[in-house]
Amino acid sequence: MASRKSSPKSRLNWKKKLAFASVCTLSFFSLLELLLIVLGVSTITSTQDPSVGFSKQIPLLASSTNANGDQILTTAANKESWFNIQSFLENKPTGAKRVFCVGGSTTFGRPFSDSASYVRWVRELLNELEPDTQWEVINAGGVSYASYRVAAVMRELAQYEPDLFIVYSAQNEFLERRTYARMFENQSWMNELSATLQSTRTGSVVQRLAERWRSDVTNSTKQKSKTLPESVEPYPEEVDEMLNHSVGPLQYERDEAWRQEVIDEYRFNLQDMISIARSAKAKIVFVSPVSNLRGTSPFKSLFDDGTDTEALSSQLQTARQQLRDNQLDNALKTIREVVKISPRSADAHYLLGQILFSREEWSDAEQAFERALNEDVCPLRAIKPLRDILRSVATQADIPLVDAEQLLRQASLAQNGHACLGDDYFLDHVHPTLELHRFLGKWIIDELLAKAIVAGNSPSAASMDIVQERVNASIDYHETSIAFRNLAKVNHWGGKFAEAIVSAERSLAISPDDLESRFLLADSLNNLEQYADAHREYQILFEIEDYSRAHLPYGELLLNSGSIEKAEPYLIAALITDNEEHMARAYYNLGLLYSATDQYEFAISSLENVIEAYPEDTATMLLLAYCLRKHQRPSDALALLKQLLELEPDNARANYEAAETYFQLGERTQATRYIKAALKSEPNNRDFEATLNKLLKNADDES
Repeated sequence: MASRKSSPKSRLNWKKKLAFASVCTLSFFSLLELLLIVLGVSTITSTQDPSVGFSKQIPLLASSTNANGDQILTTAANKESWFNIQSFLENKPTGAKRVFCVGGSTTFGRPFSDSASYVRWVRELLNELEPDTQWEVINAGGVSYASYRVAAVMRELAQYEPDLFIVYSAQNEFLERRTYARMFENQSWMNELSATLQSTRTGSVVQRLAERWRSDVTNSTKQKSKTLPESVEPYPEEVDEMLNHSVGPLQYERDEAWRQEVIDEYRFNLQDMISIARSAKAKIVFVSPVSNLRGTSPFKSLFDDGTDTEALSSQLQTARQQLRDNQLDNALKTIREVVKISPRSADAHYLLGQILFSREEWSDAEQAFERALNEDVCPLRAIKPLRDILRSVATQADIPLVDAEQLLRQASLAQNGHACLGDDYFLDHVHPTLELHRFLGKWIIDELLAKAIVAGNSPSAASMDIVQERVNASIDYHETSIAFRNLAKVNHWGGKFAEAIVSAERSLAISPDDLESRFLLADSLNNLEQYADAHREYQILFEIEDYSRAHLPYGELLLNSGSIEKAEPYLIAALITDNEEHMARAYYNLGLLYSATDQYEFAISSLENVIEAYPEDTATMLLLAYCLRKHQRPSDALALLKQLLELEPDNARANYEAAETYFQLGERTQATRYIKAALKSEPNNRDFEATLNKLLKNADDES
């Protein structure tokens, strides 16, 4: 039987139905959008990054009209946390030369701002060299921006008649790739579609509801968590913008394939930048990134696979102590053994560099510091392969390169007698001092002169001093204090407490009553086990204000130092928080405090609150079982210990506690079985041996 074809009328009806459905759907969402506008619901894209680079929906610059009727381009309001506020005419004035400086936070000017950045130096020196030219030098450096988004910024800026791009980029490649992994995995059209939906209020509401659902799921999962976290992030939503939205060092693992992808992507992005500049008929100059080698330890180090990590960690600690004791020959011998066994250990190479530097073996020390940088599993500094690619791409494409790395090494050799770049040029791992910003500005100008991009002679010492006076006069020291505080937050985030101390102290030198800087200083000292100094800083902090964030760590410090009575009010105050993990730690420490003072009823109550949130935290279960036994509730203690031992059968302390509990109940056979299990795990434990002897003696007495 022949198939029946649809009639023209049926096809028309189908089209009408589709059109009607589309109109209805569009009308519904239009009405919903209007309703949300009336209710005052904002879009996500009006307040949040990521921005330029992942979609075309959120440009860096916003257009407006000035009093003269000219179109003005200004940094968009939702970019002001990531970029300096810059403003210029959309249509370039006749005879003007427009220079865009792009890159990451160094270009931005961190820890200062544009007013003290190398971009400011370029701006001032160009006006000194060619005073008759109207120079427009715009700082378009974005905090935390890697080459992918730097290229995207350039693509937007290329619309506005650039004459020159100056590019300083390579420090954030791995950070961005790890932080925005999902966006890199998406097709570009998916990111653009997502941004378009987010730009509507309806889409924003849906996303917020989804985020709330995910948060509820996460909290539910935490309720079933096995262990209480070892530490609590004291400022979960206030990490400096450089690391905003980013994952911590613990999320980084050694992955050679991923590492190579990042390196290859960097090469592609550099070539893309060249194409963008040439399409805009603009020149482009690259600047090689510089990093703190000697003053910054690796953010994350791993020993080689298959090595005895415990033994190597012990050797590292031995070498550090030998260095502190100035036993340099012994320290060198110890650390070279570690490097031989685990050549990929960034910490080992860094310590080797420190020892060699102390021995004034400058060249070898420099190589060791460089190797430490390149082996860093969480590379927040430009590794050598990236710097080599920059030189290669610049040479092949005949692009001017300001080799700041080599120039700074030469400057250090002249000033210090070595090229082990350290804190004399950097405020942290990558951000320059005022002097280094000055150097960078001068070196860029020299390259522009050498390549005849600008005319004139190298700036004189007098010209440099004049600019220096202007820069110094423009520095907002209050803002600088905040910037140093933010650097302290970054280093604290990365577990680099020694560096955090330096930045916090610099902040406090300007603003001695800055509470957060004081807290970061105290907490970093505490983490480095410099307890007396930490205690002093916490006291100063609380003399200024009852700072809630410090209640828990200071209470823990007081408790651990034996000041039990002083610790109690701080730990109780720490309970006033919305942070579940924070609260659980406070309750746990109160449990420790009350158990130490034989207040077992209070201890039990505190620890039960921890168990409610973390029902399988074995440390809490063990302490609670002990308190239950001491409070004459041995049966409850045993029930809890059985749960614990199901999770960790070889837990020596749990077996010991079970033995003591059975002994309390008069069940010697069971007690003996558990104490023998404890001794099997820790055969030389004197407490365990004493319990066993007690059991044996009791048995002899009864016989």
